[in-house]
Parts: sequence; structure tokens; C-alpha cells
Amino acid sequence: MKDKRPIDKIRESSGHAEIGSAEDGAIIEMKNIGNRILIIKEKSIYEMVMADSIDPDRTNINLPTTIHKLIIDKGAESETVSRTLLTAMTLFRTEYMLGSIDCNKVIGLTIDILSEISILEKEIDEYQKTENKVSEEYEERKNQNVSYKLPSIINLESKCKTIFQKADHIEQTLMEIITVFYPNQGLTKQSHFPNFCEILKTKYGETDPFVEFIKKTLFFMQVIRELRNGFDHRLEHTTVLDFELQTDGNILKPTIELKHKKIKLERTSLSEFLEITTKNMLDITELIFVLLASKNNRNIGIPHEVRQIPEDQRRNKFVKYCFWSPIGNGGFYSQ
Repeated sequence: MKDKRPIDKIRESSGHAEIGSAEDGAIIEMKNIGNRILIIKEKSIYEMVMADSIDPDRTNINLPTTIHKLIIDKGAESETVSRTLLTAMTLFRTEYMLGSIDCNKVIGLTIDILSEISILEKEIDEYQKTENKVSEEYEERKNQNVSYKLPSIINLESKCKTIFQKADHIEQTLMEIITVFYPNQGLTKQSHFPNFCEILKTKYGETDPFVEFIKKTLFFMQVIRELRNGFDHRLEHTTVLDFELQTDGNILKPTIELKHKKIKLERTSLSEFLEITTKNMLDITELIFVLLASKNNRNIGIPHEVRQIPEDQRRNKFVKYCFWSPIGNGGFYSQ
């Protein structure tokens, strides 16, 4: 038998690894998703990479046995992480889903959505802080009766372009997830919610809860898509206006307006619309996951269905849905 090389002994020996720092909190869960090992901590998510995946021929003895990298600077305590990734991990499990559903692929795509939503939230938060700061500085100058200077936000259109690109990317990734559950329906990543709505109508009927929910999202999602197109291509139907001086001496904060021939958004506060955008994207993602899981339930053996978890029984206060079985007093919530 051939003796093991020193590098083989190192790679194959047991050991331990420090993931992140104490500021990240405790490790809540470890999960292998499509050969990716995710470490979910209270305030961050890391991926652990094994040395053999980087150096399969074992040529570099100095390479650390395990390497970790930060994926998202939010963890299990985050509402955003909980309502996307942790909800997906709770619902999309092989014991509950139809055999044709690639749960690992769905979870992998959910990580992409989480990344896009996190960036979207940061961009919007930065914009709102800038708008508030500029407004406060204007009011201070106004009260001190110093020389007049109209407030403004530098590169306002560029900021909007970035924000609505991210929002549109979320829809594209949601559509990619949807194609896993509804293949061979003519849907692609580049499809949009109106296409999906028509397929659901044919499959489940006009009054189905899934159809009703997607109908409610159509206006908002179409507005997002046309705003993204408008800012990308500098189209006349998309307008964002910086601070404006009113005749009474007050200022009107930045506004946004869409005058597309098929879909319109009346002139409204940019800050308020951005706040709605983050809320809606999170709500839509979470509820699409719930409805996809419910419609593609394997339902073999003990009956089970997707239900909302009572607040006093939640392992994580932001993970609101899971599969429920009629076992014991009040049933069993599989969290």
C-alpha cells in the first residue's frame, strides 16, 4: 500500500475552523446546498470552501484545509434573510416537494435573490439618508437666513438606475425559480409575471389563490420593469426630478413619474416609492415561495400542508410558514 504524502495526511485529518468572528454571533445552521457548505450565523452567512475543491490534485501543502468567505453580512436575526433564504430552506425540502423539483437548485437561486434584495435595501437606505441629510442642511441654512442654495442629490438618475436594475433582477431570479416548478411551459428567466399568470390560469383556474395573488402583483412588477427600461435607455416616459423650489419658498423633495403607454405611475415621492419597493419585493418573494411549496407538495404518507406558524411557536420570529401535519395536540409544525 502506497504511503500517504504529508499533504494527504493534512487534508484527510480532522480539525476545526473558526468561521467569521465573535461579532457574527453563534452558528445557527450548516447546510450543504449543491456542494456548497453554508454556515448561517446570527448576523452573517458564510460559505465554507474545502481545500480539495480548489486544489483537487493536492499540489499546495500550504493551502488551508478550509477557507471561508462572507456571502451576506446579515444572518438568522435578519428579517430579510429569514423571509427569503430561511423560509425557502424550511419549505423546499425533498421530503415535501414533488420528486421532479430540484430543491438544491431552488435554494441556490434563493441565495442569489437574497443577495439582490440586500443590495437593493442598502442602495435605498443610502439614498434616503442622503435625501434626509440634504433636506436638513437646507432647513438649517433657511433658518439662519444665509445665502440661498437649492438642495440637490448628485447623480440622482444614476442612483435610480442602479436601484431599479436590482429590483428587476429579483423578478428575473424569481422567474428562474418558477421555471424549476413549471418546466416545459414556455417560461424562461426573461419571462415576466403576466406570462406566468396566464399559465397559472390555465392550470388552476381564474379563482385559484395563486392566480389571485399574482394578479395583485402585476401592476407593481410592470412598473418596476418599465422604470428599469426607462432609466437604462433614457426613455422619455420615465422621469425623476430633483428638489424643486415652490412659490411659497418651501422645497418639494425628489419625485418619480412613469408615463408608459400601457402602465403609468403618477408623480409621487421618490423616497416613499422606494420604501414601498423594498417592502413589496420581500412580500412577493416570501409569498411566492409559500404558494410554490403548497402547489408542488408531494403529500405522500402522513398528510401535510403549508400553514402559517403561530407566533408563540416560531423558532425564528420572521420565518412565518412551514409544513404542518395533523400529529398530536394542535398538529406538528415542521420547522
